Amino acid sequence: MGLMPIMRWTIAAGLILIAVNAHATPGHKLLNHCKSGEGRGLESAIPFGTCLGFASAVMEAMIANGRDERLKVGSSSDAGVEHGYMSGHNACFPVGTNPGDVRNAAKEFLNNNPDKLDGKAVDLVAEALAGAYPCK
Repeated sequence: MGLMPIMRWTIAAGLILIAVNAHATPGHKLLNHCKSGEGRGLESAIPFGTCLGFASAVMEAMIANGRDERLKVGSSSDAGVEHGYMSGHNACFPVGTNPGDVRNAAKEFLNNNPDKLDGKAVDLVAEALAGAYPCK
């Protein structure tokens, strides 16, 4: 089995875990995944995929919420920017935002806010992305 099938399986497993546990996952648990995923080898692939998938899933959910809101109010989006919101936080993602950059923004926020780590990871990542991708 080559590296690509392993990585695809790892990311798929991470996304399944996210879907099942996303709402209940505390920030400290996600931060542990993000930190554990920095190593090399298969033992760090699942935590890396979980952290990457979680942050990317929050970004996609924020964008989906933003699309729904624009349809309700009839406003259009700025060219090249995808508006998003979740958990009271607004973000503006450049089209084609890199999942790795989203992961890094979430990890940095979690690392720098230890007092918030008992909160829901979904809410914390939304806050992190709003800070990293502010709307102008």
